[in-house]
Amino acid sequence: MAHFSDLPLDLLPFVLDRLSKREYNSLIRVCKALHKEVTPYLYQDITFTARNSRGCARRLALLLRTLLERPQLAAHVSALRLYGTQQCWNKENIWPENRDNWTVKLWGLEDVTILSQAQMILASNQFYQLVDEEMHKSPEQFRGRSKDALAILVLTRFTQLTTLDIGDGFLVHSLFLPQILKRANRLFPKLSNIRFGDKKLESENTVTYMDLDLIRPVFYLPTVKTFEWTMSQPWRFEWKKSQPPRSESLTTLHLFRTNINRVTLGQLLAGTTNLRTFHYEHEIPFNKTNSWSSSISQFLNLNGLNSALSHVANTLEECKLSLGLAPGSLSPDEIIEAGWQFPPIQGTLTVLKGMKNLTKVEIPMVMLMGWFPDFAPRLEEVLPGGITHLFIRDDLVSCCPWAVGFDCNKKVGLVGEYVEGRSVHAPQLYSFKIRLTAAKNDYWLYHAVKALGAPISGEEVNHYFTNEPGMETHFWRFDKINAASRKDSVMTGTFLSM
Repeated sequence: MAHFSDLPLDLLPFVLDRLSKREYNSLIRVCKALHKEVTPYLYQDITFTARNSRGCARRLALLLRTLLERPQLAAHVSALRLYGTQQCWNKENIWPENRDNWTVKLWGLEDVTILSQAQMILASNQFYQLVDEEMHKSPEQFRGRSKDALAILVLTRFTQLTTLDIGDGFLVHSLFLPQILKRANRLFPKLSNIRFGDKKLESENTVTYMDLDLIRPVFYLPTVKTFEWTMSQPWRFEWKKSQPPRSESLTTLHLFRTNINRVTLGQLLAGTTNLRTFHYEHEIPFNKTNSWSSSISQFLNLNGLNSALSHVANTLEECKLSLGLAPGSLSPDEIIEAGWQFPPIQGTLTVLKGMKNLTKVEIPMVMLMGWFPDFAPRLEEVLPGGITHLFIRDDLVSCCPWAVGFDCNKKVGLVGEYVEGRSVHAPQLYSFKIRLTAAKNDYWLYHAVKALGAPISGEEVNHYFTNEPGMETHFWRFDKINAASRKDSVMTGTFLSM
């Protein structure tokens, strides 16, 4: 029987690419002959999660010691991920503090017994090059912050880093991270993908604040292509440099769990000159204290969104927009039971029509077809002619006045008319989807969408739907039929030979 180590070296990567990190660990232990080939896979993606145990700090210290003793391993690391809640990152120092031995120079590494004294001094001395001079004068704030210091020292060893993924907990916990981002261009010359924040809000982690000093530097980095982050509306947003950014490298922006207003969004988009993909998951706060507040209006006027998106109108190829209620808001059912009305979304999203490169669109119905029953633009007046993939969502439909009765059928009927006339309005349209998050609970909308299956039909149309908990998605795919393969183009019978 052939041994795994007998595989030709040019075939080995095809096998190793399919293994898990646990399997890499096992392989290194049982097959020393492959140690050199497997080591890069073992270190290429490093993840640390702060939990209710002391393991995270110990593992960070052990990794830092390994990198100090074997610096060549750092070149294999391409991705670093730091997760966990703020409470777990803030948990008191796991090593007993010896105040007599504490010195200013250790930057929170005091009493980290896993490191030797020489390693501790060498590592802590690096901080003088990593932070501003003002931080040298206030050492008390770093006392006992071993996890922050260890994580940052580990991070700065990875000069070949391409992906940086940091959750809400460490973003709020770290005092050093904003300083590192100021110097990211020098420290990480290959950094191309950044994500800041947790996409799903954990019940024990309700952080919504984002330090602007974590966001602004990213737009000035010449290598970053993709930036995903969560952001709450700041009291004031400015770039703090003489010239605002004009990033040519940023091609993908994804704002999730955000409540920023249209002006701030416009400032961010104006900082990109080559944006191709934009995802915007907007959360609107609506509760008993602000349900009638005029402050909500800044989130609901589509003219402001038109203005913000106009900054990327010449380059955008994919645009995904979604609306939702922010954590702590009343649910749609609670709004109705209280006898309140959700403030109307005003205006029409007209900016998409002029985007010549835009091919993929995901958009809420209320943005596409209007909020009021007596006004509904035709879809061909809003969507670009070169669209290939259209995805419509039912975000906040249950709160708008056309959600029931004939008005609902009339609105959804506009969708059917658009898709039926796709050969004129959207000749390149390949797929069309409608997602119903309330599913069968919205009786009128559910049956109006279900009725679209009859008019949107034909030999080249494939229609199916999927059911998930609390969600139903209808799919239509439009296949192009080659005229030469049509049955009516083939003449049957006997051909006479000449």
